[in-house]
Amino acid sequence: MNHFSPAPSPPPQGWSYCSNCADGPLRWTGNCASGKSQSPIDISFTNVTYKSFSDWNWQNYGSTLSTKFTQENTGSALHVNLPDKKFFVSGGGLVGNYTTAQFHLHWGPENGQGSEHTLNGEKFAAEIHFVSYNVKYPNLTYAAAQPDGLAVLGVFIEVGSANSAYDKFLNYTAKVVNGNTTAHIAPFPLSPLFPSNTSKFYRYQGSLTTPGCFESVTWTVFHDSVKISASQVAAIRGLMMNDTDYIGLNYRPTQALNTRTVYASFDVSPGTETPTVADSTAGVKITTSLLLLMLIGALFLN
Repeated sequence: MNHFSPAPSPPPQGWSYCSNCADGPLRWTGNCASGKSQSPIDISFTNVTYKSFSDWNWQNYGSTLSTKFTQENTGSALHVNLPDKKFFVSGGGLVGNYTTAQFHLHWGPENGQGSEHTLNGEKFAAEIHFVSYNVKYPNLTYAAAQPDGLAVLGVFIEVGSANSAYDKFLNYTAKVVNGNTTAHIAPFPLSPLFPSNTSKFYRYQGSLTTPGCFESVTWTVFHDSVKISASQVAAIRGLMMNDTDYIGLNYRPTQALNTRTVYASFDVSPGTETPTVADSTAGVKITTSLLLLMLIGALFLN
């Protein structure tokens, strides 16, 4: 028989992402203000430590289930709520088995801001979080207050080419434009929402990024980003808090790392590049330079 401690107190009401407001992130209370293991953080290559992790185990992530998903505009974010105890993730260094309850997105009004985590200080246009709770606990709400309660998988999103996998839910944002609205959408596999390479990631212990900021999260942030089109990100930015106000931005500023260690599943050398659209442009410039050198060399040789 399982014996659980009392359920956690609900988070404080009346908070916002308005930086200059009385209820904004700088004035959140409780764990948000006093905690020493808060999220998000800046992941700096200068202070990550290599660690070998076991392979991931994904259950039903590649499957299309028969049960519909529920898409919700909470007034502060876009959530996709998943059927109970159908998707599971373990391995990857996680201690225990976790069932994925929902995923949601954080974004900003322009491409240079929106992600909660940053990589070497660089911000991405958006970030998607897959929230799972430890199966030894009865539900997500209860698990959120337990030290080993949650595992969240974070993926950086950039603006680039269209991504058909993200259409599976972004095509239906028109149904939930206003805050506190929901819509049922057809189920789809979760795997295509992730980077093609999930072996490269960062790991640290942190918190929820909204009140009450419970320090119960084993965070995984993947190194490689995914890309969606300008029109796809516009569908996210078109969501409203209410009948008149856009959500605008919904990310918490980065928090102090304090004494925590950030681990990387791969060797992060000083030359490791952050996965940005600019990198691909730089690659074209380098290739062009190499071609010019080759042409000049060929002329001299002839």
